Amino acid sequence: MNGVAVLDTDAALLALAPEWEALWRRVPDASPFSAPAWLIPWWRHFGTGAPRVAIQRTAGRLSGVLPLYRLDEPGIRKLLPIGAGTTDYLDALLEPGAEVGPLLQAALDRARADGVDACDLIEVPPESALHSIAPKGWHVHWSEGEPCPVLTLPTTVAGLAEIVPGNTLRKLRMNRNRSARAGGLIIETAGPATVQPLLSELVRLHQARWTMQGEAGAFSDPAVLAFQQDAAPALLLAGALRLQALRVGGTVAAACYTLLTRRDRILFYLSGFDTAHSFVSPGTLLLASMIEQAVTEGRREAHFLRGREAYKYAWGGVDRLNLDCRLTPAA
Repeated sequence: MNGVAVLDTDAALLALAPEWEALWRRVPDASPFSAPAWLIPWWRHFGTGAPRVAIQRTAGRLSGVLPLYRLDEPGIRKLLPIGAGTTDYLDALLEPGAEVGPLLQAALDRARADGVDACDLIEVPPESALHSIAPKGWHVHWSEGEPCPVLTLPTTVAGLAEIVPGNTLRKLRMNRNRSARAGGLIIETAGPATVQPLLSELVRLHQARWTMQGEAGAFSDPAVLAFQQDAAPALLLAGALRLQALRVGGTVAAACYTLLTRRDRILFYLSGFDTAHSFVSPGTLLLASMIEQAVTEGRREAHFLRGREAYKYAWGGVDRLNLDCRLTPAA
């Protein structure tokens, strides 16, 4: 069956998962944030309201997914992307040649029937096809979203010396020498049997750091931890997760949770480090190792994702702005 439809039940969303994953695997540049391995766990742990997932089939095969949901708040009924809040890039998933316009129009037509007051498409990445939308019967207003610094990678590890600021490279050499004198370090990569233990180490380090600063970290919300415990094994199975820990003297001193596209990007999502080992900057050592690994794999971009933290620019990251779009019904 061809054409566009809007799925509006949890059962229909779950039933779509195999076709959705097959589509995600066919799109070379698809972000892990668009994969069912990420978005279905998000819906399980954060989803409220009702799914409104627009899908398109071409020649009997799934060719497009725009995962939205309806949320009723006091005084307003909204249409929002599934994944909002924890996801840095929110976008439609489209097979090459498919168009996003019919998907969005179908979702908005259903939204009008639902009495929706606004559709907020947030954290839309700069390359998204959504930037060209012109839906009938709706006003469109774009605004700047959050910056997402990106480091364009060289073709060789030696080439990093040409793009990474010299001060960062000097500190890296110094900390590598210190770690060697302290007995060296070991980097462990999560596999199916170790993904949950290493995720627990990441949570421990991440939360300890934020607690020390007197702030609530990402995992202070139990739903965030449950979501990641659900999503991480599925992402690993899909080849979209690289979770690594750096050990100093047998102790986990840093951990980093990254997402991978199949072609050329690595996305640095969450990290944590133990301040007891700050004399060797374990977080920097692990980040450097992961960037170098990405270069040797032929990856062309390292994405530091949302936020203007200083370390992103210390590595040579350059801002790319996400965009937000509010759509409201025309009179």
